[in-house]
Amino acid sequence: PVAMDTGKGAGPSDTGDKDRDLQVLFQELCQLQAKQRKLKRQVVKYKLFEDYLIKVLEKIPQGSSQGEEPAEALVEAMVEHYRKLFTVSQDIQKHLEAFSRMNQAVHRSLESLEEGHRALIPSLKIQLCQLQKRCHLQQEQWQQLEHDVTSQKDTGSSEKQLLSYMQMAINSMAQRCCPSAHDVPRGLFSKLDLIQEFILDKMETVRFISLLRGPRACWSEDNPKDQGLRRYPRPFRKHSKSQDSIPRSPFPGPQTSEDSSLF
Repeated sequence: PVAMDTGKGAGPSDTGDKDRDLQVLFQELCQLQAKQRKLKRQVVKYKLFEDYLIKVLEKIPQGSSQGEEPAEALVEAMVEHYRKLFTVSQDIQKHLEAFSRMNQAVHRSLESLEEGHRALIPSLKIQLCQLQKRCHLQQEQWQQLEHDVTSQKDTGSSEKQLLSYMQMAINSMAQRCCPSAHDVPRGLFSKLDLIQEFILDKMETVRFISLLRGPRACWSEDNPKDQGLRRYPRPFRKHSKSQDSIPRSPFPGPQTSEDSSLF
């Protein structure tokens, strides 16, 4: 019974120790899992470098001499390879510096071109303004010429109309001065001569009538007054015309009053 009591008293203490051990083991397990996750992240992070080193090792040639150790041959091959890479990088650096210098020269030339362009802009603007003024002046001159041509056309048409009216008036007067419509001349100066002779005849007739109604005077060819009746200028005559073309009578006929009413 005493042993049984002793066993019963030691049971709870063993259970507590086991719980503590389990807790410690669980903590260690959590720490190990955390370390495992960290290592996995590092492996993933450095996987690229690992692949690169593997490719470099694959491309490095093996040592040719049998007496050399593999490690030394590997190191020498790596040194030679990186020496070549360094030489290539130096050449690339030189080309890059040359390209940079060329780029700087191009930039300087571009800046000079921009400065020249900025300097040319004012003069080009002045030339543009002058050309615009000349263009406007030319347009105004063309408009004035068009106006002058239009006015000349209008004046020419009015002059033609006036000439046609004058010609119609001369034709009408010539028809009235001629006893027969078939005897009317066709030329303009001939018609003017006909009208002038008709007017002179009428003037002579009127003068003769006035002399008959007034005091009688002696008529003679030597009398300067009688000779002055037929000394009228005839500027429109272009050809000789017979005296019989227009009948003259010293005394007024029955048509005298009708003809004098025309003028």
